[in-house]
Amino acid sequence: MHEPLYSVDEMRAAEARYPGYPETAPQLMERAGRAVADECIRSFPEARRFAVVCGGGSNGGDGRVAADYLRQAGRDATETDDPAGADVVVDALFGTGFHGAPRPEAAAVIERINEANLPVVSVDVPSGVNASTGEIEGAAVEADLTVTFHGAKVGLVVAPGRFHAGRVVVAQIGLEHAPTAVVRATPGVLRRVPRRGAPDSKFTAGSLLVVGGSPGTTGAPVLTASAALRADAGYVTLAVPSGCLTVAETLALEGIAASIGSIGDAYDCQSVSARSRNDGVVLAGVF
Repeated sequence: MHEPLYSVDEMRAAEARYPGYPETAPQLMERAGRAVADECIRSFPEARRFAVVCGGGSNGGDGRVAADYLRQAGRDATETDDPAGADVVVDALFGTGFHGAPRPEAAAVIERINEANLPVVSVDVPSGVNASTGEIEGAAVEADLTVTFHGAKVGLVVAPGRFHAGRVVVAQIGLEHAPTAVVRATPGVLRRVPRRGAPDSKFTAGSLLVVGGSPGTTGAPVLTASAALRADAGYVTLAVPSGCLTVAETLALEGIAASIGSIGDAYDCQSVSARSRNDGVVLAGVF
């Protein structure tokens, strides 16, 4: 139901658990490079000329391995920082360890990649994107396809990084999976949500209490309650401070006024009631 999203530190830990690491690191690089080459051929079967832009670290090593496999497959793969004349660009400049802004020389290479108007395949993460946060502090490659290894990185699904990643393909390279601090819900979550049947009413389809809002920020709890109704929740109650009551009543047209004490009793929310009692009135939206 949840897809793990890896940070840089979590990826380093996964690599460290690989048997014999770091002496066996070349095995991982070989698998990573081959996965990139295979996906390049699968995604761009008509392409004959590949410009492979490699950095000096392990990401560049992955790119060089990919170039070798592309040549073995009969393609023209050249390691270069000038993509002119190529059909596809392979971006292997920076890997997951990159953070901050690229130096001027690297930024110029990134700009040439983006200005070439060619399909771009990034290795692990688009160069210039922080793999742990998705942040971009300078130039960043605009990829059409990112082949990442072991698992998706946080920076590939969080803006602005996700807007530079294009289509993301996860290639397994033999690392052991472990829990991550950040996960993403998958469509499988929806299969666990019970469906409302014909005999159900608002009293049998689940109750939800939404507590929130302050003067000037009433829209968020109102939208949350409305979304719950659209998702088929049964009895939805919206509790806001008294200063927000007029706005909330205007936006939630079917709401009624009730005391905060009655809301706390109905939902067994003594802590909410205790913190909010001085606010006086809440909006109880019964739908």
